[in-house]
Parts: sequence; structure tokens; C-alpha cells
Amino acid sequence: MNHEFQQYRFARIEAQNITRARLEAQFRDGLTNLEDLEKAIERLLTTESTSTAWRRSEVEQLGSREGTRMATLELYWTHRHQFHA
Repeated sequence: MNHEFQQYRFARIEAQNITRARLEAQFRDGLTNLEDLEKAIERLLTTESTSTAWRRSEVEQLGSREGTRMATLELYWTHRHQFHA
């Protein structure tokens, strides 16, 4: 496997897991308000810092950002029925 792709993949998986855990902790009592969910997603997607700050290379940073995006989308798609029913 290509070394750069491996770096990207590991950073993406790591950031996705960390972001998912943070969101689960933040909404431990459940999602009751679409606005709270949207604010949490916006905050994660607009901040420059990543959940894997120790990942320094450009490829790793890209993977980390993608992992964060994926985790937020998963959260939204998993719970969207609560707000659009």
C-alpha cells in the first residue's frame, strides 16, 4: 500500500473515531434540538484545528479533516429522522 495513502487513511480513521466519540459525549442525553446539532456540526467543520493535531503532514491533515467531516455527516444521517419526520 502506498505510504502516503496509508498516512491519509490512518489519520482519517483516527479523526473519525475521535470526532464520533466527542459528538456522542456531547449528545449523550440525546438529540432534542436540530439547532444544537447544526451548531455542533458547524463548529467542527469551520474550525481550523483538527482532532488529530499530532498529524503534521499535509496528507495526514487532509485525512483528519475528511474524518471529521465523515463523522459529522454520519451523526446527521443517523438522527435526521428525528427532525424530519
